[in-house]
Amino acid sequence: MQYLMLIGSAVLLAVDFSLNKIYQKLEGTSPAAGFAFNSFLGLFTAIIFFVINGFRADFSTYSFIMAALVNGLVMCYNIIGFRLLKSGTMALYTLFLMSGGMVVPYIFGMFFLNEPFSGLKTAALILILTGVIVSNADNTKVNSKQIAMCMIVFILNGFVSVISKLHQIEVRFDTVNATDFVLIGGIFKFIFAGILYLFTRSNFAENTKPKTKITPFIIIIASAAAGGISYFLQLFGAVSLPATVLYPFVTGGSVVLSSLAGVIFFKDKLSKNLILSIILCFIGTVLFL
Repeated sequence: MQYLMLIGSAVLLAVDFSLNKIYQKLEGTSPAAGFAFNSFLGLFTAIIFFVINGFRADFSTYSFIMAALVNGLVMCYNIIGFRLLKSGTMALYTLFLMSGGMVVPYIFGMFFLNEPFSGLKTAALILILTGVIVSNADNTKVNSKQIAMCMIVFILNGFVSVISKLHQIEVRFDTVNATDFVLIGGIFKFIFAGILYLFTRSNFAENTKPKTKITPFIIIIASAAAGGISYFLQLFGAVSLPATVLYPFVTGGSVVLSSLAGVIFFKDKLSKNLILSIILCFIGTVLFL
């Protein structure tokens, strides 16, 4: 059942990536567009999970701090992703994003959470990482500034996974359940990103086409549902599954499904590298079962 939930999480994560790509094509890649997206994403996420939670919400200071950290980091790498998309290096951004979310918690789990070393899981991790690298092997050269931004993304997403795991296994402080944790995070993101949007909205308003006003909101609502439920399933799995299994599994699965979505829905070319990448990530993901 836990692995079925992780498969569901990977599917929803691929859907979320696709929705993000559609939004960026419609609204542009400026920081203002990113802040607007994150603010409304947080609002709709909070509303959806408030309903799921039976129109109630619990609060914990520790959970609020952890949720604020998670969503602050997520918003940071989302904005960087918007900038990298503008420069045509979104594939490289995805490479570092997914690798960080997989490698950092894997290493953290072994060294700080006393999770046992497994040669098979390590081999699976290497296969998935190789698959991600292979899928981006045809990228054009990028400058040092873009590489630096990608390294920041790698670290940020890695610590998003680590902080989420730490919250779910915390026993010293009072914590809220997974549903409330996502809800609190959504409220924080709505307020924080909304404040930042107020300082950049003039530029956003100049570049927004009135005819696309309704569609972006539908995309954001769908993204809130897909991304929020995917994250909720990961939080649920983090209670009992080790980080060395959870995050590489979700990463490998989402890489495979995101690649397939790109081919099916966005007419991405099915190159030899992409086919090899999908095969490597699929084998690596299966080895975690």
